[in-house]
Formats: sequence, structure tokens, C-alpha cells
Amino acid sequence: MVDYNRLDIEFIDRKNSIALVTDMAFPWTYNLSSTETQKITKYKNLALEIKNICKLKYGAIHPLVISADGVVSKGFLNIERI
Repeated sequence: MVDYNRLDIEFIDRKNSIALVTDMAFPWTYNLSSTETQKITKYKNLALEIKNICKLKYGAIHPLVISADGVVSKGFLNIERI
């Protein structure tokens, strides 16, 4: 069951059989890592559902979390693959 379905950006690459779910957030610096973790857990079911509906090999979640001061987390370029 998909609880959250209002993401910011969704890319579906049918040639490479990948769905990329992207959601953006701009918290304060002290909430950076917790917001990133929250975005991954929040949209995991949606990425799986898109992967299954479109019959793709991979689903991925990429939270774009940038603090209000412009600081990014260490895992900014990492993509959580499902």
C-alpha cells in the first residue's frame, strides 16, 4: 500500500528499465540527516509500486536534501536502490 504519493520529481527510463523517485527538502542544518532518512523511508513503497506497475528492473530513491544554509549531507550523491 502506498501511503505517500506526492513526490516532487519522477523519472522513468524505460530504455535502462529504471524509475527514479526524487523529493526535495530544505531543513535547518541540524535536521539534515534525519530529513534524508525520513524521505527514503517515506517514498520506499512508492518507488516499489512504480517499479512493479511499469515492469522495470530497478526503482531508486534520491532525496535532494539541502539545508537552508546550503550545506549538503555526505550521502548527497548516493541513490537508494530498491
